[in-house]
Amino acid sequence: MPSESADPADSADRSDDEPPTEADVERIVRRVVREELDARDDRSGSVLTVLAGAAVGLLVLLPLSGVVISTLADAGVPIPVLAVAALLSTGALVAYGWRLPPFR
Repeated sequence: MPSESADPADSADRSDDEPPTEADVERIVRRVVREELDARDDRSGSVLTVLAGAAVGLLVLLPLSGVVISTLADAGVPIPVLAVAALLSTGALVAYGWRLPPFR
């Protein structure tokens, strides 16, 4: 929790021997509450984002990649080339996901 002296605007209006005014206390409380709410929102958003990413990966990307790989295999593309392409695309998706908000 930040102290009163963390914000220079809060301490610039009064000297050290004067008690804080009601407006000072209200401004400090609002700032602390806002910081707490922002921190709480970030945590819950991170969990939901990771769960949504896992659901999309399992329910959309996995079946879609299976269809693409089977279509390319039927077209005559060698299995080692398909394996390398699958690994590269998985690595690209992980790298992209790593840049999303929960991991930044």
